[in-house]
Amino acid sequence: MAEKDFSGMRPVPFRGGGFAPVPVRGVAIALFVLLLLIAELGTRQGWISALTLPRPSAVFNTLWRLGESGLLWKHLLPSLERLAVGGFFGIMTGVALGVLIGLFSYIRAGLVPLVAALFPIPK
Repeated sequence: MAEKDFSGMRPVPFRGGGFAPVPVRGVAIALFVLLLLIAELGTRQGWISALTLPRPSAVFNTLWRLGESGLLWKHLLPSLERLAVGGFFGIMTGVALGVLIGLFSYIRAGLVPLVAALFPIPK
């Protein structure tokens, strides 16, 4: 079968504009405020259980009272400490495993498939 000659046809113009995202100021903040308002309305109306999602106004009220009383840092510092310690040990473990994978072929053969399998999991 002979090939058709498409040289006489006009190409279809691309109308999509390509992937050229344009930043729009304020949309993220507006969406965040809208989600907070929906959560507030949903918890006040009983559509959302307070056990599932505490009322945003109650959370802000509690945060404000803890800040005024000085107890905010008493409760926040242990959490930040756990975060720092966990981050430190996670980074050290990752660097150590990365060095071992880079230096030893048997470790590389064993761990690279595991890393590849874990990679698609959201961080």
